[in-house]
Parts: sequence; structure tokens; C-alpha cells
Amino acid sequence: MKNLAFIRLLHRQGIEQSLLPEPLSFTSVLTFHDAVELFLIVTAEHLGAVVKDRDGFIKRFFEGLHPSNFPDGVELQGQYGIKRLTELRNGFKHTAGFPGPKAIVDVKADTAHFFEENTPRVFGLAFDDIDLAEVVQHGQTRTHLKRAAQLDSEGNRLEAMGTLAVAFEQLMTDQVNDADAPRGLSVYSFGERLSRHSLRANQVQSILHQPDHASRRGAPARAAETLAKEYTHTRDVTRALQEGMRLMSLGVDFHQYQRFTQLTPGVSFTYGNPDTPSFAVEPGYAPNQEEFEFCRQFVITVALRLTEINARAVPPSWR
Repeated sequence: MKNLAFIRLLHRQGIEQSLLPEPLSFTSVLTFHDAVELFLIVTAEHLGAVVKDRDGFIKRFFEGLHPSNFPDGVELQGQYGIKRLTELRNGFKHTAGFPGPKAIVDVKADTAHFFEENTPRVFGLAFDDIDLAEVVQHGQTRTHLKRAAQLDSEGNRLEAMGTLAVAFEQLMTDQVNDADAPRGLSVYSFGERLSRHSLRANQVQSILHQPDHASRRGAPARAAETLAKEYTHTRDVTRALQEGMRLMSLGVDFHQYQRFTQLTPGVSFTYGNPDTPSFAVEPGYAPNQEEFEFCRQFVITVALRLTEINARAVPPSWR
């Protein structure tokens, strides 16, 4: 399943590349072909077939895995579409034959058709049912992703979306914390995290207006009000900047993050019971299936991004 999850992830990457402006969209052709080739290799291994390396790409798999040549084989669909993809890929890679926008649209459709037709034939499940959570290395995040999918399939979308919000929050918390760093904060922390549950301006004003000793008077009411507003405004701006800096330094798409936060519920935990979150939403909250899938994919993408960052990190020699 992990191999299939990676293939689906590669296919999604190709789709995202195809939507970029030229010439950035050209690389989608290479990614689509890599995804198809990997699928065919995994198919051959799954069926226990030995294909001939010296044969051309199409003959090697579409003919080599056919039941007429291999008794336990399968009749793969979409041969002519993949042939077009292969020719386009070879022309681009070996002779700098840049693909045009129409060609990219065509091979994107051909690749989607190939996976939709052949995944059930070979592996007995729909291509869209391959769970991308399998490629997430962070165990707790993977558990949350699977739990969210289960809740959604049971019709509990509110809790499913809340579970995705918890998964993202824990991912970011784990990333900004570092037990070996000063104060336990990583270079991505940008200081200790400011609490979301802070005093309101009127509460700060009330505190400022109180005398700190029976023989003294507090700040004048008007001065206390002004200072309270300035303090809370500065605090809220600082919190937003800190959050934005953390996201951008980690390479998280800020626009996708904004959509994710708009779609997912607010999360809070009861004091002394950190394993049971509560979810707060506005009246009429009703995300659809596409919005749930977007949020789930966002968490997967962030998890993979953080895994890449951590894999590239080089610890100091004294650790």
C-alpha cells in the first residue's frame, strides 16, 4: 500500500505542476511518466512477472504482462494514451522538444484514465481509495489522518475536520520544540508561542486601573484604556507575525494554510484532559467532501515537507 500511496502522491504532484505557467508546467510530463512507470513496475512485482528490460517501454509492460504472454497477467488499459505520454516525455527529455499546453492537458487526462482503469484491475481498489496517509512518517499524524478518514466515512465530518486541525497543531508544535535547544525551542519557533487564550482589552484595562498598594492609586481610567488597547493590539499583531514567520520558514503555503484554518473548527482542550479536544464552529458549518479532502491533503503535504526539512538538518558536531 505504501508504494501505491507514493504513486498517487507523485501523480498529484504532476497535476499540480501541470497547472503552473509555462515553462514550469513542462516538468509535469516527466512526473506523470515516472508515476506510470513506477505503477507498472509495482504491478509486475505484484503479479510475480519478469519483464524484459531490452524491450521498449510499451511492449515491456503492456505486452509482457498480458495474459497471452503471462498466464497470471492482466490486460492493461490505456496503452495508446501512455504511448503518447512516453513519446512526449522522450522528446522533451532527450531532444528538448518542449510540450505545448494542449499536449499537457492531453497527457494529464491519459494518465488519470490509466490509473482509474488499471488500479482496480490489478490491486482490487479504486485509485482514489489509495490512502496517502501511508507515506506520512510521523506516526501520530498518520494515526490522526486515518482517524479523520474513518470519522468522515461514518458521517461525522465535524469531528473529522477537528481531528485534522489537531493533527496540524501537533505537527507544528513538534517542529518548533527542540529539547536539545536553548529553552527547548527550535530555530523555527521565533520565540515562545503566544497563547491564543489571552486577556481582552477591557480585562487589561481593569488590571491597569487597580492600585498595586492601598496607599497608591492606579493609572487614570483613560490612560489605562489607551494602554490596554495598545498592548492587546501589539500582542495580536505579534502573534500573527510569529505564526506567519513559522509557516513561511518551513515552506508551508500560506494561502492554503489560510483556507485550511477557515475550513477547520477551532480546537480547545479541557484543563487536565489533553486527550479530549473540543471543537467550536460557526452556525451553519457544513464543509463538503472536496473541502475535507483538501484539508486532509494539506496536513499530508505539511507532514511530508517537515520530514524533508528534518532529514536535511545537520546537527552541530558537539551533540
